[in-house]
Amino acid sequence: MDSLAIPLPRRSFRCHYRPLLLAATAVVLVSVFWFVSRYPQLLGKARHVGQALPSMAFSGELIRVAVDAPAWRRILATSVNWLDGMKVGMTFGVLLGALLHTVLRYYPMKIGKNLHLNSLKGALVGVPMGVCANCAVPTACGITRGHGRVEVALGFLFSSPNFNPVVVMMTLMALPWTMSVTKYGVLLLVILVVVPGIISWLERSGPLQAVTVGDEGGTCPIPLVQVECSEPFGLVVRELAGDYARNVWMLVKPTITIMLLASLLSAAMLVLIPWQSLLAEPNPWKMGLVSLVSVLMPVPIALDVMFAAELQQRGVAAGYVMIFAMTLGSWSLIPSIYLWRDVSRRLSVILLGFFVALGWALGLLF
Repeated sequence: MDSLAIPLPRRSFRCHYRPLLLAATAVVLVSVFWFVSRYPQLLGKARHVGQALPSMAFSGELIRVAVDAPAWRRILATSVNWLDGMKVGMTFGVLLGALLHTVLRYYPMKIGKNLHLNSLKGALVGVPMGVCANCAVPTACGITRGHGRVEVALGFLFSSPNFNPVVVMMTLMALPWTMSVTKYGVLLLVILVVVPGIISWLERSGPLQAVTVGDEGGTCPIPLVQVECSEPFGLVVRELAGDYARNVWMLVKPTITIMLLASLLSAAMLVLIPWQSLLAEPNPWKMGLVSLVSVLMPVPIALDVMFAAELQQRGVAAGYVMIFAMTLGSWSLIPSIYLWRDVSRRLSVILLGFFVALGWALGLLF
């Protein structure tokens, strides 16, 4: 009877402790974010499309101030309300970015040389995630700092806030079909052609030197592959937990600084710019200014659709509606800072200028 006993593959199973733990962490993290926060929130936003918003940058007010309050008090309240609207998505972005950084340490991304296909792969991963362009930055940072490709990170960043199924549904329901088709046609062009084309042009003289784990003073070197499957489960858990905690802290430090800066700048633009007079009558100069502010303004996911739909119901010129629908949620100050610090200053300036020009041109067209 003993001779018929089938030995359990304990050694083989021990070889998979690390990927199983990383996969389980990813499933728990994404599931909690999706089902506890993101999708209930998105469905709630879908029910309120077209209704008045307290601001183009947030859908709820933690602090309310009178419209005739001093400017500094309105800026402070607006800044706090913006931070409150971003806290959940940015927390998830940091946790997911740190997890991707940890995964890529042990399992480097196997990516081809086709920049167009790489960007598409990043976009496909971003579709269900449901984070705004700002909260996608820590995740994109985790990709590039983990030696992933820049076009993969940008594909994720562009698709997550725009191609989420709920956001697509909101866009098609709230805006004229011409605006919806134009927006998504342009975004597909950006992901599949513009981003790979710009990166290919910038890499003519050599690859982009993005900040990676090797640039951080050796605090998180990429370990050698373990040939022997001799690590006990407890040691693997401690090692992964330590790596993950370090990567979280690495992303938290710049994220806090950038968030505080973005909150103050966005609040100042919201309070100090005379929006009613600016949107009263369309002309090329005003549209150029509106496009610049819309591109820089960091907003939570789906606020671009909600604000554009509100403007349309208020009878604002279609050109302004299209500018906000196209640019308000697709890019902002925060991705620009990320590219400037971590990837390429030229790429940051080019993409910022591209979206400003794009919004201005579409505003004139519509």
